[in-house]
Amino acid sequence: MIDRLTATFALKVVAISMCIGALTPLLFADGYENASDAVVGSMTGLVIGAGCLTVELTFLSNQSIRWLRQTPLIAIIGFRAASYSLIIVIGIILPALILLDQKLWQEPEFAFNFAISACIASAISTSVELLRLLGREATLAIFTGRYRRPRLENRIVLFADLVGATALAERLGELRFHEFLSDVSYDLSQPIERNGGEVHRYVGDAVIVTWPTAHPKSYERSVACAKAMPRALERKGKDYLARYGQEAKIRVAVHCGPVAAGEIGTWKKEIALLGDTMNTAARIENAARDFGVNVVISDAVKEHLSDESGKTLSQLPDYNARGKADELALWTISV
Repeated sequence: MIDRLTATFALKVVAISMCIGALTPLLFADGYENASDAVVGSMTGLVIGAGCLTVELTFLSNQSIRWLRQTPLIAIIGFRAASYSLIIVIGIILPALILLDQKLWQEPEFAFNFAISACIASAISTSVELLRLLGREATLAIFTGRYRRPRLENRIVLFADLVGATALAERLGELRFHEFLSDVSYDLSQPIERNGGEVHRYVGDAVIVTWPTAHPKSYERSVACAKAMPRALERKGKDYLARYGQEAKIRVAVHCGPVAAGEIGTWKKEIALLGDTMNTAARIENAARDFGVNVVISDAVKEHLSDESGKTLSQLPDYNARGKADELALWTISV
């Protein structure tokens, strides 16, 4: 079942594809000979956009990729490139055949167009996997040089940590525990993506997610994500029991403030977020453990929430975090 956010994204992609298809005769040909050229172009964009989306959502989404995780990356890239190439060729041929009765595959330049389509599809496939491997933020930042020098940014930071990880790792062993963490990361990806979060990094059995504070809805989305993450694992409880003999449970902490963001590393680069905000978020996650609750939100985040969201919060006792001079005002929310 496709959620509302995915459906909205799909409609936007298809609409953009149709617009690009309709403009193609102006950009790469001698212009429109008649109005039917624009119609054929827009239908070509519709077929290509809808077809590629279908491949992504049906075979290569986070939900479907679970059964593909043993597949080598080169095979996934090849599958996507081959699928995209076929869809592009169908998109070029079918509208012209139906609307104009043109048999484009008989044209001399068709083989050249197919080769170009395959190259474009391969480049797109490689780019998609690169984005998934490094993350959207890290990929774009490395290519644009945004973080070549450290810069101060305001971020919302979410720490999600697995409950009972040490005992579970000892019982399952290294390989099975790795499979367990992989399952957890896939199940948590949907609430993170749905609420616009960016996975900063995985640290052992924990995941760090961030949002820019400049976006007016980021605070509400971060709290919504914090609430949805334990629920996502709870819905899969029976699957975890059957597969590993134990359900997956997490503690979540949400904090905000300034962080120093910049590239670290040479042969293997990553974007590091450093500063008191990151350290405090980790301490707040410890508070969730000490108070025996699933989700803890700092007072700094609570101040930016709407009155309606604020009503769902319950204040916790002030927390004396290790390494902090002042006690932390914290809130929890039932999930």
